[in-house]
Amino acid sequence: MIMTSPSPFYQHKPEDYYRHARTDILAFLGDIEGQSILELGAGGGFTLAYAKTVGRAAYVAGVELFDLPHTAQREAALDEFHWADLNQAPVALQCSQFDILLCPDILEHLVDPWRTLRQWSTYLKPGGRLLISIPNIREISVMWKIWGMGDFGYTEDGILDKTHLRFFARRNAAEIPDKDQYCNIKVITAIAYQKGPRFRPILSRMTLGWADDFLTHQWFVTATRR
Repeated sequence: MIMTSPSPFYQHKPEDYYRHARTDILAFLGDIEGQSILELGAGGGFTLAYAKTVGRAAYVAGVELFDLPHTAQREAALDEFHWADLNQAPVALQCSQFDILLCPDILEHLVDPWRTLRQWSTYLKPGGRLLISIPNIREISVMWKIWGMGDFGYTEDGILDKTHLRFFARRNAAEIPDKDQYCNIKVITAIAYQKGPRFRPILSRMTLGWADDFLTHQWFVTATRR
């Protein structure tokens, strides 16, 4: 299924919403040379194109709901790209096993992100790496908006994005990977890998990570496939 016209909730996204490479995620992964990567919610395909051309990944594949013109979705650097609804059963891929499964800011958009991850994890080889990035609902500006101002108003993007169906704090993020499928599950602040006010990483270090629950905009969830 190819959707060429985003739903009304997606039509007013910022211009770069689908059109940038997640270099923060790739920096967190480290050396990816010679590895295969499957990305769910791949947007315009720019992260995969960057991983292939700059990171020298061996094989990259992406899955995205929308067919986005003037993006990297059809670039030759991408070995395969599929248009599919991640709320439905997985589609057949040309590559059957990947070294890395990326879920960058996609699971919070899904009806049942736990089921979706379990289903797509069959494409991750034993010992393969899972990396999820997920918005942090306890971030201080969001908490002030909700508790201080009594406002749960949604926005076009960010933590209170109107297309988010699920919300996660650190403890809940750790529960996304199925423990029958994954081991070594860790939840790590994204502060050191993303742009933002300089006081956030300073406070994180000063509090030995205690304040991360209120400082980080996102959590990185990592795990190893059993």
